[in-house]
Amino acid sequence: MKLLFELSKEHDTLPKDEVLSCLKAEEVVYNIVVSNENVLVINSDISYDKIERLAERLSFTFFIDKLLFFCSTSRDEIKKCAKNNVIDSEGSIAINYKNRSSSVDSQPIIRVLAEIYTEDKPVNLDNPDLEMRVVITDTNVYVGSKIVEVKRNQFEKRRVQHRPFFSPISLHPKLARALVNLSSIKRNEKLLDPFCGTGGILLEAGLIGTKIIGSDIEEKMIEGCKKTLDFYKIKNFELFCSDIGGINNYISDVDAIVTDLPYGKSTTTRGESIKGLYDRAFENIAKVLKKNGIAVVGLPNKGMIPIGDRYFSILKKYEYRVHRSLTRYFVVYQK
Repeated sequence: MKLLFELSKEHDTLPKDEVLSCLKAEEVVYNIVVSNENVLVINSDISYDKIERLAERLSFTFFIDKLLFFCSTSRDEIKKCAKNNVIDSEGSIAINYKNRSSSVDSQPIIRVLAEIYTEDKPVNLDNPDLEMRVVITDTNVYVGSKIVEVKRNQFEKRRVQHRPFFSPISLHPKLARALVNLSSIKRNEKLLDPFCGTGGILLEAGLIGTKIIGSDIEEKMIEGCKKTLDFYKIKNFELFCSDIGGINNYISDVDAIVTDLPYGKSTTTRGESIKGLYDRAFENIAKVLKKNGIAVVGLPNKGMIPIGDRYFSILKKYEYRVHRSLTRYFVVYQK
């Protein structure tokens, strides 16, 4: 089966890499058919249970569809491909589309598809038995039938202002989930955030079924993090108060580490320079991460990225604009 992942385009590469990391975590065997900033198409014998599991994890994908075909934006070619890819299922149908092109008119394309696919099926735009999905780009049209929609509104509902413990320094839940996914953490494996703060990263990791471990130098953050995890009924967690230099006294051999290192005026470094803190952070993260484990680390600027070179190999780097005045750098390291 060919699967079509409709990517969010909120970043050039992160949405695609998030999908690939989740496929690895869920041990899905696949071949890539198409990969660009709009879509990822894979060929796989994946079960529907695994597809549902992927949808539960992902944050930078809109839909997962069963691909019918893709072709150029030529109406003649679209018509030919549609006739060669019939839909056997009965019931009503709706055709929904996302036009990612500024130069291709979507309406002629949708009319051609409607002419073929609604000829012997009633149209029901509100509650169809089958929803066709169409992604239009500058050069290609991708046509599929929806399998599952990623419930992205859940991330808005978990923004920091809706949690029982509030701090303005917190990643958006959607980004926190993507960072967790980039670690390729599996269900029931151990994930550590050694600068857990209000617990945003731990919350997203806990919701996908990992065992979460958090530490912070401030006791009030640990107490607040526990309130957050309890509020969302996360059970499988461990929290402790510690400086980064002492985390190996509490834990060892974690499967993955995901953390956003302290930065800026509002964070607590106890008078230590940021570079000094980061040196110690990477040194001690390396002590507790298992061999070949992944560490996904948020940094304030490019100059800080090489600090981890003594302990890790760099797999991926992402420049991400958090808001107008703040750009963060997220790096995937491997021990």
